[in-house]
Amino acid sequence: MMQQPRMESDDSGAGEGPQRAVPWSAWLTQQDWMRWCARHVPQSWAQWWATTSWRQPLQRVLWNLEGILYLLLALTLCHVLFTTGSHLLSSLWPVAVVVWRHLLPAVLLLVLSALPTLLFTASFLLLFSTLLSLVGLLTSMNHPGYAQDLNE
Repeated sequence: MMQQPRMESDDSGAGEGPQRAVPWSAWLTQQDWMRWCARHVPQSWAQWWATTSWRQPLQRVLWNLEGILYLLLALTLCHVLFTTGSHLLSSLWPVAVVVWRHLLPAVLLLVLSALPTLLFTASFLLLFSTLLSLVGLLTSMNHPGYAQDLNE
């Protein structure tokens, strides 16, 4: 039985063998259309292409075009958001009515039921701060060196 010659395979096991690294510019020089262009393009065109004076105006035109496209994109997004938002608001109107009728009284009842607790807490804090002031006053009266004479 005759043995098949072994092929080296790449990482995917495709059996193509190792590929040597080729720069991308080699692809341009290997193409026939490049040679055809080199023979048939007039010398003045090649010189114009080699100069950089045409690139700056083209770059400005492309930047302006890009700006216009971004502006159109922003306007389109605003239009979409506005129309979608108006549809959403019109479809949410019945929900807002239900919330106004049912949840608003519940929230008001909750706030009103919390009022006594809030009043008690406020009065307790007021009483506590008054007691602390009295303790501070009594302490300063027992230690005359610590008290300041406000008449001076």
